[in-house]
Amino acid sequence: MGFGILLLGYPLILSVTLHSMGFCFELLGYLIMFRALTLLSEYGKYFRYAKYAVSALIPLGAFSLVLQCFSWFGADRLYETVSQVVSVPYSILLAVMLLVFHMLLLLAVKTIAREVDLPKLVTEASRNIIVTWLYVAAVIVSCFLNVPAVTDVLPYYKVLGYVSLFGVIWILLNAKMIFVCYMRICLPEDLDMPVGDRKMPRLFGRPKEEDVTEEELAAAEKAKKEKEKADYDAAMRQRQLERTRKNKRGRKK
Repeated sequence: MGFGILLLGYPLILSVTLHSMGFCFELLGYLIMFRALTLLSEYGKYFRYAKYAVSALIPLGAFSLVLQCFSWFGADRLYETVSQVVSVPYSILLAVMLLVFHMLLLLAVKTIAREVDLPKLVTEASRNIIVTWLYVAAVIVSCFLNVPAVTDVLPYYKVLGYVSLFGVIWILLNAKMIFVCYMRICLPEDLDMPVGDRKMPRLFGRPKEEDVTEEELAAAEKAKKEKEKADYDAAMRQRQLERTRKNKRGRKK
């Protein structure tokens, strides 16, 4: 399902939290997530909107990669000049676009979690929405703190360090949430697949085997025994019928 592909792509955008323009993994992460959200878009409008949002992030990732190429191929002066000019507006634009994307993604997860009755996942998505707002606010504020009045008290690299640490925690929280989605939610056509045949015990709107209550287990065991008894009785009746037919044939001879 799309959640598995999303889980592969999402951690690749970790570089955006490091305040460094030019990690090629960023663009790759956007492309993989676009593919994942294309698969998920039929399961809710917010997944579709999130796909549009991540498609808008792809040009930013491409710009970051092009800028990195300047450094790779020896154009360090050009890289530094462009970085100094566009660093602040790029960071603010990226933060706003990430906010839009994550709001849509988290709303999509929250909605589908409600539909399949996963209250813990709903709570996790709600928490991550708050953390996302806090992180984006921290990024935007940090863009304006590189001034002497602030740096005399707190060096700017420390400000960026704190914000980057917050960003790493934010990415990990979202990645963990996506992993839970991957583990617990699957396509509707997979519902009839036995749990033992799954590589991961993820269900759509049903609890995992270990989460089933004792009453449900007892009812399932009772139904199993009744079915076995019915099958046994049917087999015995069939055998009795065959014996009766043989006896009748013997008498006729």
